[in-house]
Amino acid sequence: MGGSQVMGGDIPVWQAVLPVLVLCTATALRSVAPPAAVAVGTLTVTVETTSSGGLGPVLIYTDLLYAAALYGAPWLCRLLQVGTVTATLATTVVLVLTGDRSEGVTTGVIVALLLISPVWTGVLIRNHKERADTERQRAAQINRLAELDRKTVLQTERTRMARELHDLVANHLSAIAIHSSAVLSLTESKGSGEGAAEDPVLRALAVIRENSVQGLAEMRRMVVLLRSDRGVDDDWDRPQLNALGALVEQARPAADAAALTLHTEFPESFPEVSSVIEVTAYRIVQEALTNVLKHASSGRVRIRCEAGAEQLTISVDSPLTLPDGRARHRPVEQLTTGAGAGLTGMSERAALVGGIFDAGPDRTAPGRWRVRAVLPLTQNS
Repeated sequence: MGGSQVMGGDIPVWQAVLPVLVLCTATALRSVAPPAAVAVGTLTVTVETTSSGGLGPVLIYTDLLYAAALYGAPWLCRLLQVGTVTATLATTVVLVLTGDRSEGVTTGVIVALLLISPVWTGVLIRNHKERADTERQRAAQINRLAELDRKTVLQTERTRMARELHDLVANHLSAIAIHSSAVLSLTESKGSGEGAAEDPVLRALAVIRENSVQGLAEMRRMVVLLRSDRGVDDDWDRPQLNALGALVEQARPAADAAALTLHTEFPESFPEVSSVIEVTAYRIVQEALTNVLKHASSGRVRIRCEAGAEQLTISVDSPLTLPDGRARHRPVEQLTTGAGAGLTGMSERAALVGGIFDAGPDRTAPGRWRVRAVLPLTQNS
């Protein structure tokens, strides 16, 4: 039968290899089924130790004990702690009582290193992981509480801003609307006739009243928005692209008084865009029309809006000079000239949504001023 059947002169090869194969199979299940892996390993090592006493299976068994203490259920972890200590003490006591004391104590130390050490190492790492998980959960709770506090502070600040905005602006707009209405009412009561209807001062008062009422309504909508916690993407009453035609019609009486002809080129239907893009486009057209009424010379004003596949292009061009090259004298400008914040505001609005804005003399049409904004149809968050 020879050396192929015998290992170490006394032990057959299969008897030395079989326990190792069984323990390796149990090791594959150590994290999936720790109790079964430990049971199989304990039985195999016990049989192997009492028969041949090979060291290889014992070393594999220590890895099984470590994995069971680390991945097993709490009851299994406690059982291994008690069991390994009990087995070590029992082995040491039996060896000391039945044999040489020094050899029994030495063997007990070795058994403790092989059984107790891997189990308690697994327990320490397990406790560390559990504490780390607990700290992560506590940190997540703290973050949630901090977010709730931030939202509460933000809502409080929005409410305060809404109250101050209403107190600062609403009374002034209301006073403007009331006084302009009063002047118009007095004029109508005097029966001034058709001449009063053509009076530029009265027409200017009508525009002032209309714009102040509209501004007051928009400011109140903004106050409602600031007082709510829904955010700007909710369905609040915001300016829409479909309302650009009404915006131009609202400015037409003032344009007629200034000898300006408003010509619009809008698509039949506007594409669906985000609320931020929609408000930005509306406000740019609104501010551009305001600048036209304040500064443009008499002539034709073109308001165009083109919707492409990925962008929305808005352009408003108006005359800078009269046909003879002279600038039109506008006495009202002396009262309504702004501080140049209109162009800055339009540029900032376009930049906030990732768009492009430019304003200046039109190079393709001398004597004209052009405002142009290119806005993306979708806003990147």
